[in-house]
Amino acid sequence: MSDRENNQADDASITRRDAMRKAAGIGAVAGAAWAAPSINGMSIVPTFAAAASTAPIVMTGTATKTWGCFGPDQFAVNLTHPTIPANSGWWNFAFQGCTAGNTESVRYDFLGGRTDCYKEPVGYQCKMELLNGTTVVYDTGHIDSTGNQLGGTIFIGTAAYPNGFGNMNWRITCV
Repeated sequence: MSDRENNQADDASITRRDAMRKAAGIGAVAGAAWAAPSINGMSIVPTFAAAASTAPIVMTGTATKTWGCFGPDQFAVNLTHPTIPANSGWWNFAFQGCTAGNTESVRYDFLGGRTDCYKEPVGYQCKMELLNGTTVVYDTGHIDSTGNQLGGTIFIGTAAYPNGFGNMNWRITCV
């Protein structure tokens, strides 16, 4: 092997050695970055979805019609579960009206001595769904508890109410 060939082989060996050292250095930096602590929500470590810190609240019931009419079908629902204090959220409501004439609606109702008929628990957003059996036939979407929740105020009006059903199942979900 000539000197020139030896020098080329040595140059190639050095290049491979340098590459291996660089790769080892990159691996060490990546390992240090992965183990780096997070400060004030900032980190060079990728974040991943964590389990929810609060469990959803799900409450259900049925409004019953007699002779085609609701009434009185009043509900005082405490929006709570074991990890949140009692009386931190509530929804007081009543179904009213009759199938004949399509006058069904749902209103906030004075129950339990409260003047404000709806309050979502802190950190939660709540909605009500009306169900025919288990099929959702109406969804209020998130209802903000800072609005007008005085007794008598209708929040599912006759135009929106899904007519043509007998008894109506309801489900409140807070997430």
